[in-house]
Amino acid sequence: MTSAQDTPHHQADLQHARAWLTTLHGGGPGLINICATGRWAGEYFTTDEPGIKAALAYIQRLDQQGREGIYARVTTLRAAPAPGSRGHASDSLALPGFWADIDIAGPGHKHEVCPPDCPKSHRHVTLPLPPDTDATRQIVAASGLPEPTMWIHSGGGTYPWWLLDQPHTISDDLDDIATLTARWQHVIQASAEKLGYHYGSGVGDLARVLRVPGTVNRKAGLSRACAVLDATGVTYSLDELAALLYSIDLPDPAPPAARQAPPSRPRPATYAPGTVGPFDALAEVAEWRDLFEPYGLTYVGSERDGAQLWRRDGASSAYSVRAWPHVCVNHSDALDLPVGAGHRLTHGKVFSWWYHHGNDSAAAKDLRAAAAGDPDASPAARALRPAILDHIRQRCAVRPWQPPPGPDDVPWPDEPSHQQAAPRPAAQPADVRRTMAAADEHDILRGVYPSRRDVDGHVWTTPSDEDAAQPIVLPPFPVHTLPGDVGKFAEAVAIYMQVPVDLPAFAILGSLAALVGGHATITGKWRENALNLFLTAIADSGEGKSPAVGAITAPIYQLEKLLRDEWKTLYGDMADNHDIAVKTRDRLVAKIADATGPKRNELLAELDAIKAEIADTTPPPRPQLLAGDVTPEVLGKIMHRTGGHIAIISAEGGFLGTLTGRYSKGQPNLELVLTAFDSSEPYRLERITRDPFEVDRPSLSLFLAVQPVVINDAVNSPAVSDRGLLNRFLIARPDSLAGRRDKNPPNVPPYLEEAWQSTVHRVFRAVLPDGRPVDDEGNPVGPVPMQISELAEQLHLAWRQQMEHRVDPDSGDLAPVKGWAKKLEGLAYRLAALLHLAAGRPAQEPVGEAVMLDALTIADWAIPHALAVLGAAHADDSAPRQGPVDEAAEHVLQWIRRKGVEEFTVDEARAALRGRSWVKKHGAAGVRAVVVTLARQGWIASVERRGADGRRLGEGSFIPHPQILGRVV
Repeated sequence: MTSAQDTPHHQADLQHARAWLTTLHGGGPGLINICATGRWAGEYFTTDEPGIKAALAYIQRLDQQGREGIYARVTTLRAAPAPGSRGHASDSLALPGFWADIDIAGPGHKHEVCPPDCPKSHRHVTLPLPPDTDATRQIVAASGLPEPTMWIHSGGGTYPWWLLDQPHTISDDLDDIATLTARWQHVIQASAEKLGYHYGSGVGDLARVLRVPGTVNRKAGLSRACAVLDATGVTYSLDELAALLYSIDLPDPAPPAARQAPPSRPRPATYAPGTVGPFDALAEVAEWRDLFEPYGLTYVGSERDGAQLWRRDGASSAYSVRAWPHVCVNHSDALDLPVGAGHRLTHGKVFSWWYHHGNDSAAAKDLRAAAAGDPDASPAARALRPAILDHIRQRCAVRPWQPPPGPDDVPWPDEPSHQQAAPRPAAQPADVRRTMAAADEHDILRGVYPSRRDVDGHVWTTPSDEDAAQPIVLPPFPVHTLPGDVGKFAEAVAIYMQVPVDLPAFAILGSLAALVGGHATITGKWRENALNLFLTAIADSGEGKSPAVGAITAPIYQLEKLLRDEWKTLYGDMADNHDIAVKTRDRLVAKIADATGPKRNELLAELDAIKAEIADTTPPPRPQLLAGDVTPEVLGKIMHRTGGHIAIISAEGGFLGTLTGRYSKGQPNLELVLTAFDSSEPYRLERITRDPFEVDRPSLSLFLAVQPVVINDAVNSPAVSDRGLLNRFLIARPDSLAGRRDKNPPNVPPYLEEAWQSTVHRVFRAVLPDGRPVDDEGNPVGPVPMQISELAEQLHLAWRQQMEHRVDPDSGDLAPVKGWAKKLEGLAYRLAALLHLAAGRPAQEPVGEAVMLDALTIADWAIPHALAVLGAAHADDSAPRQGPVDEAAEHVLQWIRRKGVEEFTVDEARAALRGRSWVKKHGAAGVRAVVVTLARQGWIASVERRGADGRRLGEGSFIPHPQILGRVV
């Protein structure tokens, strides 16, 4: 392996990274976690050769994105944690050895040395960092620890590693191992301080991540390699290192400095009930300690401006978060919060990011549920102080939670007032099935219920087809993918209009496609002939669709008016003369039909002159960017007049209803719209009763906000599904905000409205500099060619390969919507090109990998929405079949029935079903996927499992529904 160099490094060395991952975790138990700056949750990979190969592909993808740092967790994990989480120390499975993380003075390290007279109120360190690698080696040599197995240069410091002969599998000794790794760091810290150097605390956590050798350290704007400096090949046994570790005397720890709790905020004496949302109510009474302390942050002081300083456990910097009374700013990449002064986070936003991955709607709903006393609220929400929950309940007018009625409940009788009311049925305990359905995967695997007794004490209704059809909450649109102020504008409109952000975000994408459409192409592995999009958002009446869409489309109508005013100035007189000439021609034709002899010849000569005048006075088409609720025939004429491209953006679903036959006795009229999706061939209309015309490159952009009944008609129409119309749509089915809307939301900032208006003009002029879709001869101008960069194409290729596996008819989750999924590959190209233009980049510049990553993020977001809306419609009713997980779930249920299994673990199920092909292929990970599915369906419940010492184990056990074992529920 090569050593770290001072010369710049711009690309990861994957062979170097492969050697390190194989050395550290190769072939061991558990999962490897790879993450990066800004993507701290990362992804998870097996330790075998295919897993390491996949990890390297992910590292390459992160490196191509220019990530500041790429890291691997020091321990493997028992199972992939919940989405958005990197897992905790308690999730660790295999310990490969011991390590240190010694920073070297220089760029990239925020480290201030206080002078001797520094006030005690300052929280800075008093010792300098080691100046070079030799000094770091001196620290280890003076510590009393043995010679490291290898030394790694991180690009800004060193990682000495002491590897074990065999990775140690952590079971009931988690606390002992955590103590060993912590003491190891204390020994190194004591040695560093003895030599007069600072060493950061907290780097011994079992969930620690360190840079991957072979990757590039881009911190502080530099590009330096992380690489192995040297390796001795010496390894150690755990017992040997533990004995040596405890033979080293440590200095007594200094007494902790007295620290006062942060001051409480002054608050009004009274609040009006039922006037604000959960986030505002939370901000009125919650202290920052209510959120920070449960998450592992410690108050370390305050600044002159009153900002509280909080530091996360294990941080080497003076503080991680600065918090004022109502907002805070995060400065730590390891806190799963947006970083930097540009992100001023309220109490509600912090709660949303930490516990709901930034989904404000889900976070607000969770706070309401906890305030109501709903047992299905998240543990984090239920753990808030009672005074906070009581305040949210009063301020938001939250009704107390009532358990769902049991099967034997009698409806409350409607009796005359003089009669004594019948007693109300006693409250029923929470339903096990519903509790399991609401739990996340991490909790299901670890155990939702504390014990079997808790399960037996609750109602457990039987799953049914009706329950399976209940709507699910789908992810909100990833608005961060919209560039700069465009994304902020979408959020601001959503907040002001109190609509899901999907609506304005889709309207923005539809507007971009309306401006560009067939006026540009995008080429990579193949070519997309136009940048138009078909989009639809599903929302009931009264959801605020019209004002939200109107706020987005207003600049397009303004641009259209500006273009028409310019056209009228330039061509108004010509258009009038043209109309007069046309009417004159029509009168002449009528006279010619009745004339004979010389009179006829005279009129024919006049007709030739009028035809020449018509040709000379024909103006360019009057500008039109948007069409209304038109029929396909009229739409074709508009396309013919405007050079081929037109758009429809509407908060109503009338046009889609027209297409699918809703207003024509079920007879769809799809030909033009299908052709205009990809501009692949000319559209010709020839009817006996109509004048024929042709559109060389028809292009249509659609964004329609429709009610569920309209989309249901389209989904259930065989004529529509056979032609694949809905396969061309990106679909959003956002969660309704009804009942949770803020009636006094903040206005949209004017600067964001101006930014969106500027974007509209800039994008339009990027493909039509003079604003004209036709030339002086009346012919459509050619499209502007755009290109995908090589790195962006590599990202797209890797994503396409994943998509190909997902449409496999035997094992793919996208098999029911494979036609839609195939179209999605091209739509990702189109999205990338539109985002590129929206960001202000010229059409001539290749679309880069960062923009492509945003486009793929939107594509991935669209998948669950399409599955929810189209999945059932695309299933093959004539040949019903089970999906692979369904078939595997039936195998588990059959095993439970046959063997009378009362309780089981993942390992027990894997051992019992080891002969099944899916178990051979997927192992314990496959069993976990199946039990999660069965738990969410309500067929099994999970309980916590504890070791002999009473400590909770990493994975729980599972109890089957009594009905599976033939018992009456």
